[in-house]
Amino acid sequence: MMSVGLYRYNGDIYDRKSELTLSENISTQEFYDEHWERAIHELGISIIRDGSEIALHQLLDALAELERLREWAIQWLDGANLEYMKDRVEHLQRILPNVFDSEEVVLYIF
Repeated sequence: MMSVGLYRYNGDIYDRKSELTLSENISTQEFYDEHWERAIHELGISIIRDGSEIALHQLLDALAELERLREWAIQWLDGANLEYMKDRVEHLQRILPNVFDSEEVVLYIF
């Protein structure tokens, strides 16, 4: 099953010698396509989305986007869908501030 995740490498992502140093699941592809994409579109999210590269200077904006996504989930989802998206967003809110151990770190979402 395909999924969307948050990744960090110890060098240039396009260098075959770079090693994966962080891998966090964001969502299954199916759930992302159905719910995350809708929320991203409706909220005008620009950082926390498939295909993004996130640098340290974007951290506060990324955290603000996550909070907006969390609030969207609470408003529009229920049951297992709400719990799944809310849990994933809250996990990202907890880990994101701790993964930038230098100015050079870039995170990728794909």
